[in-house]
Amino acid sequence: MREWSPALWQAADRGDHAAVLRLARTELGWTQDELGRRFGASGSTISRLETKHRPLRDIATLRRLASILGLPVEAFGLTGHGDTAAQSSRTTAETGHRVGRVTVRRAEEDDPVRRRAFLQLATLTGSGLAVPNTTTAVAADVDPAALLASKLGDVLLGSAQSGEPAPIGVLAEALTTARREFAACHYLPLASRLPALITAAEVTASHRVDPSVQQVLAESYNLATRALIKLEASGLEWISADRALHAARTAEDPLTLAEAQRLVASVARRAGHHARAQELTLAAAAHLDITGQHPVPGHLAMYGTLHLSAAYAAARAGDRDRAGDLLTEAEATAERLAADPNRQRALVANLVSHKVSAAYVLGDAGTALAHAYSLPLATIPTTERRARLLVDAAQAWARWDKPDRAYATLLEAERTAPGEVRTRNAVRRLVTDLLDSPRQAAMPGLPALAHRVHALA
Repeated sequence: MREWSPALWQAADRGDHAAVLRLARTELGWTQDELGRRFGASGSTISRLETKHRPLRDIATLRRLASILGLPVEAFGLTGHGDTAAQSSRTTAETGHRVGRVTVRRAEEDDPVRRRAFLQLATLTGSGLAVPNTTTAVAADVDPAALLASKLGDVLLGSAQSGEPAPIGVLAEALTTARREFAACHYLPLASRLPALITAAEVTASHRVDPSVQQVLAESYNLATRALIKLEASGLEWISADRALHAARTAEDPLTLAEAQRLVASVARRAGHHARAQELTLAAAAHLDITGQHPVPGHLAMYGTLHLSAAYAAARAGDRDRAGDLLTEAEATAERLAADPNRQRALVANLVSHKVSAAYVLGDAGTALAHAYSLPLATIPTTERRARLLVDAAQAWARWDKPDRAYATLLEAERTAPGEVRTRNAVRRLVTDLLDSPRQAAMPGLPALAHRVHALA
């Protein structure tokens, strides 16, 4: 089986068929003319497909390209057995329903396609991976935060792992699935799958020096750090962030390194090192290529994200002016992404979320709520981001002494992403505060919510 790069699988994950085509061709060492000859077209036709001047939507064309390139058809958003293209690789196994202001999508988390890479990793590492059935786990009152802390603690604090190295394609596929689960707030399966991925990537990295393996390892630790930051501080987030940074330095990918530096700064900010967090994020931003008329879009998006993180650190330090300046810089960066609407939409959503958070910590609950309701939830790209915004809005309502609105917003967040609400430590603190409110009559069902989010001892 050919080992394709993580970049190719990431392009497949976001449904960028043109990038998949270009990356697969270049990784095979073929020119556009060579691929055109094999496909029965001119090199200029291939060029138009790769530059999106000619849409890649025809199912027969996509299947033929996959066959010629030796790619699985799933790389082009197709199913392996049917004749219908998936709308995108993010929504292949999803159904949607309307809740409040947004259509919520439900992924079938344990379908065979998602399980495949992890079962291969379990076989190679001898980890005996068990992937929980999410419905059963919720019914059994499993605490996703406790499960995440336990499983990630096992791999972060455990002894060196043994086993066979995994093909980079398997590792990349597993990373893609783990990212989907994080974005969808499916933290119960993630609690088992992410440690299995980290173990396999560590074993593979110990057997060979390969920047692609180091990149998967760094990005896996980055994902673990993002999950741990949602939980009560335990020290595990420091270990995870440090290991991500170490792997990223040998991964030869500036965006992976920048994200690792951002998360180290986030962990430092969480521990109260606000000035140091700003220094770390802005130092990382200085190494990105954003100059010229046509800057690299990925670098530009990361530059904006780093400034948002620095702005929140400034707000946590009580520096209103500095936070405002950094948010303004991030907003100007988002405007420069007009040619890349997907990245621009993601950065704008992140910008709004950070405006809410900054205003909240600076004591401006009304301003925070104005920002929270300035952007339709449906325009926010991921379930995780939508749920975070709703939780932040609930905190602002509570600070504005409107506990009933805070409670209603938490219920909306739970309908949008039960995994996020039942995992985040911030939600548990807020629900505990609401239980002490003298206006519980306006919050029917609050004790039941407290039970669901594990706020009751």
